[in-house]
Parts: sequence; structure tokens; C-alpha cells
Amino acid sequence: MAMASQQSPPPPPAPTTVIDLGNDLLREIFLRLPSLPSLVRAALSCRTFLHAVRSSPAFRRSFSAARPPALLGLFFDPDGPAIPTFAPLRRRSDPDLAAVVRGADFFLTRLPDDDDTFPGWVIEDCRDGYVLLQNFSSEQFAVYNPLKRALDLIPHPPDQLFDDSHGDATYLECYILSSEDSAQPLRLVYTCHDESRARAAVFSSDSREWQIFPWSEPVTPQPEDKHWLKFGTMVNGFVYWIHANEAYIFLLNTVT
Repeated sequence: MAMASQQSPPPPPAPTTVIDLGNDLLREIFLRLPSLPSLVRAALSCRTFLHAVRSSPAFRRSFSAARPPALLGLFFDPDGPAIPTFAPLRRRSDPDLAAVVRGADFFLTRLPDDDDTFPGWVIEDCRDGYVLLQNFSSEQFAVYNPLKRALDLIPHPPDQLFDDSHGDATYLECYILSSEDSAQPLRLVYTCHDESRARAAVFSSDSREWQIFPWSEPVTPQPEDKHWLKFGTMVNGFVYWIHANEAYIFLLNTVT
């Protein structure tokens, strides 16, 4: 009589690790992290975590809404043909912030070499993780995210922006119009004024073109001072300029 063959026991199931969790569960875990630097540090630890964060704009909006962004440091524009300098804030008690600063490209190494021309790259705006720089020699803007090391080079708007000006038209400022939703295009708003009016042009990363808007309604001309608008400030999509000689503020709505 044949003996029944003894069967070896089945191998134990492979242990479940955090890598095996779905994106929804990973995001639920990430929502409990204390700060944006800690989320960046976790996302960069492996491709699975990075995909879970990148693939959901709604998750990033929820995470950011519950936590104000941390100030990592300050940029300074040095005199002469030098790249702007970054001075990090020293928070030795927060290892996540320290790790983000060490891993980011705050030396702006991806900026094109300008052969030490003066003034070289100059910072125009810094907002929502992006740095906007302008190079008057090459007539370019550079939008750079030091955390993601993502660079976008943008040409100056066409000269038609200054057509039909009342007297000489003068450049004012350029601002970043960004969105927490990665599906939305990155935009720049470039502003100028003549002796009595202001004008704007908006660049979209979707069309790769500048859209020029009409001149504003004129105000009282100031022939004795062509710089009749002081440096502006953008708050919640509105740019405010203080009149240099009159008691009012000039307002630009970047949404409309």
C-alpha cells in the first residue's frame, strides 16, 4: 500500500508594509504630519509616497489650508553680477525644516549662466514656493521652484505693450500668479505705466504667450515726476500701488 506523500506547509504570507497601502490610506496618514516640510521629506523618501502626494491636488489643498507655510529663509540681491543669496533661518529644533533646506536648491544652480553680466539675475517676486527672477541683459524671466528644482524660462513681453503710451512708458513690476492646483497654469503679470495710465500683460504657461490688456483710465498727469506710482504690493490677487503725489491707491485686479 502506497504511503501518502507528506505536503509541506504553505509559506507564510508576506508581511504588509506601508508601501502596500493604497493612495487614499497614505494620504490619510500624511494628513497627520505636522508641517509642509515633514510632508515634503516623507514624499521624497520613495516613489510610492511621492505619487500619492502628487496625484491629488485636493489633498495638497487640504493639507496646506490646515497649516500655514513655514518661512525657510530670505533671499538677498547682492551688488554686482552675482546670483541672489539665500540665508536660511536657523531652527535647530525642527529637523524637517533643516532637511528641506539641505535638500533644496537655494543656490539656484539651474539658472542659465549670464557670463557675469551686470545686473544679471535679479529677484522680482517670491511667492508660494516660486522665485521669480529677471535678467535684463538676456530679456528673460526665470520662474524657479527650489524645492522641486523646476525651472521655466519666459521671454519679456512684446514691445507692443508700450504702444499708444502718453509720453514715455516705464516698467513697474512683475508678479507670480500661482495656484495650489497643479493642473492650473502658472501665470505672470507684467505691469507698466506712462504719465497718467497703467497697463498689464499676463503670461500663461499653457499658451506660452503674453496677453496684453488695454490701458487703464487716465488720472491727472504728473509731468514733474514720471514715477508717479510707488512700488506695489500684491495681496490675494490684487496689486496695490500708492500714488506718489496724491492721497489715493491705484488698484489692479489680476483675476479680471
